[in-house]
Amino acid sequence: MEINEYTANALERVRVFMDLAFTDLTPEQLWYRPAVEANSIAWVGWHLTRGLDRRVSDMDRGEQTWIVGKWFEKFGLPANPTDYGTGHTSDQVDTIRPPNSDVIIGYYDEAYLRSLRFLDSPGAKDHDRVLEDSGITLAEEMVGMATGNLQHIGQVGYIRGLIEGRRWFPR
Repeated sequence: MEINEYTANALERVRVFMDLAFTDLTPEQLWYRPAVEANSIAWVGWHLTRGLDRRVSDMDRGEQTWIVGKWFEKFGLPANPTDYGTGHTSDQVDTIRPPNSDVIIGYYDEAYLRSLRFLDSPGAKDHDRVLEDSGITLAEEMVGMATGNLQHIGQVGYIRGLIEGRRWFPR
């Protein structure tokens, strides 16, 4: 299995869990923060997707879905292409308040499908190509894409369990 195939496989698994974790959440549940300095499930889902979007735009040399799809408007946020949530303060975490789960899932789906298209393209096999924005190889970026998404979807599942007050695992 090539690294691009492994990455696509990992992202397909994350996609299943995204849908399960965000289905039927109210806005209040999306915005719930389990502790004063903790992230909400909405913030983690947004951050996970912003990272995926940034990585694939670096890989395919295109503009971020965040910008071209005007997802920033749907989230009520500025169009800043360099804001992925890394280093956010507690106040900044509170600004990630999508009106419903469909906004998070819609943005994720666009970035996810774009990622799959790239990972299935001939360009995805140029593993040693150094990416302009990050300065790392395409293969290293793919590993970061897979591991980052897998890590964050685990956090999403954990927060969903806290929201429901029980052990949570997809149905």
